[in-house]
Amino acid sequence: MPTVSSSSSPAAEERLVRVPLDRLHPHPANANVMEPERLEKLARNIERERLYPPLVVRPHPDRAESYQLLDGHQRVAVLRRLGHADALCYVWPCDDIQALLLLATLNRLEGADNPALRGQLLADLSRLLPEADLSLLLPEDAAGIEELIGLVDLDLEGLLADLEQAAGSVAGDGLRAFTVALSREDERVVEAALARAATNLTGKNRRGRALTAICRAYIGEDEEPADA
Repeated sequence: MPTVSSSSSPAAEERLVRVPLDRLHPHPANANVMEPERLEKLARNIERERLYPPLVVRPHPDRAESYQLLDGHQRVAVLRRLGHADALCYVWPCDDIQALLLLATLNRLEGADNPALRGQLLADLSRLLPEADLSLLLPEDAAGIEELIGLVDLDLEGLLADLEQAAGSVAGDGLRAFTVALSREDERVVEAALARAATNLTGKNRRGRALTAICRAYIGEDEEPADA
């Protein structure tokens, strides 16, 4: 059984240990959950690459020779499902209060992708793997991948010119910027709806037209032609 250094600040490499999965136990206060689709993609990635970020654990306060999970509950579930016997863990000795703080932050401290850079990354990946395979491995579905890749060649100057013209137009018939504030969960729902609505659309401003199509359907108006 790997041991934890008694030093107050052990070297990082001393904290990286392999722990049998049957000695890893979830923290009872864990609130992190993952949708089945994303869990399936996590499983495919781990199965394909055989790599994953180390789990964050602490020596279990009540079970001898065991560890309590602070970050990585979903990875443990996937590793068990894939038949792994152990997991790479980063041991973080801490008391109960620190453990709760880590639970509240480790699964929530995350950045946001720059859409254009994300699109370029996906474009690079699409040259190495078919988009159908990417949709099985990445959080985005096929429509979302196509939408982000489309940002690589987006005519931003032309779009801005259209927006400026619309802003100065008395008739207001041009494009207009439309902004709303959403929670992270609502953003996920809206993005999924836009991706689905944009699937059969071609041409410019697919997301804007997809939003219009959703709203038209909600109020019972005829949808715009798919090739508009």
